[in-house]
Amino acid sequence: MSIIIIGGSHAGISLAENLRRGGYKNKITIIEKQKNIPTEKPPLSKKFLESTFDEENIKLRNQSWFKDNLIEILLNIKSLEVFPHENFVRLYNKVEINYDYLVIASGAKANKLPIELIPIESQNILRDFNDIKKIKDNLLDKKHTTIIGGGYIGLELASSLRKADFEVNIIEMSERILQRVASKELSNFFTSLHEENGVKIFCNERLEKIKPLGSAFQINTNKNKFNTDLLLVGIGVTPEIELAKNIGVSYDRGIIVNENYETSLKNIFAIGDCALNKSEYGIVIESIHHAQFSASRVSSYILGQSKIKYEEPWFWSDQFDVKFQSVGLYRPNSETIFRKGKREGSKSWWSFNNQKLVCVEAINDVQNFSFAKRIFENKISVNKNQIEDQNFDLKSLIT
Repeated sequence: MSIIIIGGSHAGISLAENLRRGGYKNKITIIEKQKNIPTEKPPLSKKFLESTFDEENIKLRNQSWFKDNLIEILLNIKSLEVFPHENFVRLYNKVEINYDYLVIASGAKANKLPIELIPIESQNILRDFNDIKKIKDNLLDKKHTTIIGGGYIGLELASSLRKADFEVNIIEMSERILQRVASKELSNFFTSLHEENGVKIFCNERLEKIKPLGSAFQINTNKNKFNTDLLLVGIGVTPEIELAKNIGVSYDRGIIVNENYETSLKNIFAIGDCALNKSEYGIVIESIHHAQFSASRVSSYILGQSKIKYEEPWFWSDQFDVKFQSVGLYRPNSETIFRKGKREGSKSWWSFNNQKLVCVEAINDVQNFSFAKRIFENKISVNKNQIEDQNFDLKSLIT
């Protein structure tokens, strides 16, 4: 009963590791398009300008791990074909590999600006180590950077750049940064944090023209015009679903899966950033936690174990001196309640939608984040009055 995993990042590696830990003895093959073993993603935007940043230090696993666990990893595989009814994969070099289970862990690709605005080669995106290496090289002898997109990646890049004394602009088309994923209160907090640290944020601005000026650029929006040395593009990602389309698997924005992360074709699964678990999440979840959770669901199914119970999505981000953690999914038009933490500077926002707690966002507040995770995990009922009461002990809900 051999397994092929297409994609060797967080989800794919987690699955292979879970299977071996669970006693799976048969062949595991990971097929990866990158030339080198993939690295952890969080340090790419958070730590890339630190002196200790090095590819070897952040590899998900070293070569010996694959050897010790009898896991074959095939690198630099740019193209392949899947034959789902014959149960084999054909690589670009005509090598064919049979499988009993196929797992698509292809991840997502970074969105880019239209080439009518700026050529692809002038756009610096961030998805893997090669991207951040290019950004570091392009930063040499530069002073002013402009980040297109006010999501978490853009904000983490801005934080790293400002700490290294680069001048930073952020241009966001929406009315506020993080509009798609966070409460207005959290957006306001991060806007203030970045502006206090010298980042200039321009929201509700539409790019109209980007004009090359030698090695620099002039950026024209519907409201402003300014020059910059380097452009970084962080406008979200698109799930990699082309393979699923080609083999007839059902898809929407992501590859549609059931609660075991099995696709519409038997024994073919999808995990991580490319998977759309409609019944439990309803949207594509792009996070390390979801990569690991979806991998655990598939490994438990293949190993014949009980299904891992549902986990509410959680996420973290480091910016300047702030540790941000969230659990749940923010929904538009939610009512958000502020709660002060016990330690100085700690705080959290609790968002309710139709009287139901849907998301908790914590700043330097590990305690309340931990309480919130346990509330979600154990499906504990909590109401707005309890959260509004600053003297109410949240610990009483979970003991």
